[in-house]
Amino acid sequence: MSEALIYIIGTHSTETKGGISSVLKAFEEGFHNLNQSFKRINTHNDQKNRLIYFFIAWVKLVYHSLKHSKSRRVYWLHCGPWFSMLRKFIIAISAKILGGEVVIHFHSPTLSKYTQSKWGLFLVKCFLIPANKIVVVTPWWKKLLIEKGIKKEILVVANPLSHKLFNFAEQNIDDKKPIGDIVNLVSMARLIDGKGTELIIKTIAQLPKVHLKIIGDGPLKNKLKQLSESFNVQSRVDFLGWLNEEEKSNALMNSDIFCLPSIYDSFGVVFIEAMSLNLPIVAFNNGPVADIVKPHVGIVIEKYDVAHLKQGIEKIVRESGNYRLNGKPEVVNNYNPTTLTKQVISYLIKQ
Repeated sequence: MSEALIYIIGTHSTETKGGISSVLKAFEEGFHNLNQSFKRINTHNDQKNRLIYFFIAWVKLVYHSLKHSKSRRVYWLHCGPWFSMLRKFIIAISAKILGGEVVIHFHSPTLSKYTQSKWGLFLVKCFLIPANKIVVVTPWWKKLLIEKGIKKEILVVANPLSHKLFNFAEQNIDDKKPIGDIVNLVSMARLIDGKGTELIIKTIAQLPKVHLKIIGDGPLKNKLKQLSESFNVQSRVDFLGWLNEEEKSNALMNSDIFCLPSIYDSFGVVFIEAMSLNLPIVAFNNGPVADIVKPHVGIVIEKYDVAHLKQGIEKIVRESGNYRLNGKPEVVNNYNPTTLTKQVISYLIKQ
């Protein structure tokens, strides 16, 4: 497609857990399928010392930049919260000094918080000085950056679904089994503050016919287990940990509703994973979430409390026929990983 050398720079796509690594894995698979060459530089790995791992990544970047100094080089940097942004800023400055082009791809929901203060916005603008272009994941983010005075070129491109799950979405299923007397609720997230898992556990205490499966792991796991015991719902809550793609697909297919009332999401790949299997969704109307969870695929509650989450779940149960066949078409039309990867490649190599 172009002679430009593309460097994908971010967290390890297979040895870390979470949304960014899943997104990078899907994009990289798309690059391979489209025969687009790239060089991967991992700046973070859950299994390695962060500072040492980053220093090695920086050395690799400098080495490859000097080796290919006469070629056009595009550095596509994937950014999380502040510490990730600091690492990427060092990379961006180095790449710029060495004659490269820098594209910043924002993934963290904390970006919105940073722009709400004078000094936070100032630092974000400083961070973007070496950037030639920006990528964000929904229109909500582009609007926010423009309102905050960011004048760089901005591409909106959704996070891609994994190719395997997208294949599930393309498969024709005439119907999804109606919700029975027992409601199988599923949630999927890293178990950290802000994901809303505590709120789900508290809510099902008021919904005696609801069973909950939690896919994911994290520092709050023991606290959440204790919470389920304190609300006497431990017999109706299963902690499944991280699952491989086949196990995850089976867990989702054997559920009725996907629930994640998160206040900490920049996009929410898990929502489109659920939609790919026609699961109706209950989420919290936080920032960009409404760009993903549209009215025909689920409900976004307006208040972050037990009463509103309970009402949302009950409405989906009552009106499940209005939602249960809408997820797959939404995914096929908007989250094709090959189409999204083509958009990104065209943007990266455009001069």
